[in-house]
Amino acid sequence: MAKTNTDSTEVNESTIEQSFETLEEIISKLESSDISLDESFTLYKAGMEELQHANAKIEQTKKAVLAISKDGTLEVFEEDE
Repeated sequence: MAKTNTDSTEVNESTIEQSFETLEEIISKLESSDISLDESFTLYKAGMEELQHANAKIEQTKKAVLAISKDGTLEVFEEDE
C-alpha cells in the first residue's frame, strides 16, 4: 500500500476520511446494547482522541488551502477571527 506525496491535500483528506470511518465504527459499537460500561468508556476515550486527530487534520488542511484574491493573485487562506 504505497502512497505518493505528490498531492499532500489528497493524503490529508484520506486520513480525515479514515478518522470519520473509525468514528462511525465506534459510534455503532457504543449504540450496541451488549456493551459493558468499561468498554463504553474505553470506546468513548478512543472516539474523543480520533475526533481530536480529525479536527487537527482539518485545521492543517484548511491552512493549506489557497484562495484567489480580488486582484487574481494566490494567497494562503486565513480564517477571519
